[in-house]
Amino acid sequence: MRSVVNHAVYGEIVYDESLTGKKKLFFNGKELQSSGKNTYVTADGEKVFLHGSLLSGVRLTIKSENIQVVKAPAWYVYLLAVLPFVLIIVWGNSVKLCSIVPVVGGLIGGMISAVMAVISFILMTKVKSVWLKLLIGIGFLAATFLVCALIGYAMLSIAAAVA
Repeated sequence: MRSVVNHAVYGEIVYDESLTGKKKLFFNGKELQSSGKNTYVTADGEKVFLHGSLLSGVRLTIKSENIQVVKAPAWYVYLLAVLPFVLIIVWGNSVKLCSIVPVVGGLIGGMISAVMAVISFILMTKVKSVWLKLLIGIGFLAATFLVCALIGYAMLSIAAAVA
C-alpha cells in the first residue's frame, strides 16, 4: 500500500509497504536508506523512526515531530473483515443452520474465510468512501458464504453418490 503526505518542512513523503511487510520511505522522490528495522536516515543524516503498520496506522518521528502517514482503519473495517470468518465458524458448527444451508467449516472453511477476510481488509483500507467500504465488506461476506456453501453442497453430493 502506498501513501503520500505533503509536509511543510520535508516536502512530499511517500510510504510504501508491500503485502510481505517490506517498507520503503521516500522524501521528495529520494528513497531513504534503512539503518535498522524501523529506522531510516535522510540525505542530511537525520534519523527517521517509523512506528506502526497498516493495521494500526503509521507515523514517522523526525527529531521530536510526529507525522501521521497512514491513518488507522476505522472500527467497522476490522468488524467487516472478521465477519466472514465468524459467520463460517458459527454456521459450520451449528447442526440446525447446516441443515438449512450446508457450509464447509473446519480447516477448509476456516482457510477460505481467512483468505477472504484478509483480501476484504486490504481492499477496504485502500478505499476512502465509507459506503464503498461497507459494500466491499458485505460483498466479501456474501462471497465467502457462497463459496463455502457450494463446497458444502459438493461434499454432500459426493458423500451421497458414494453411499
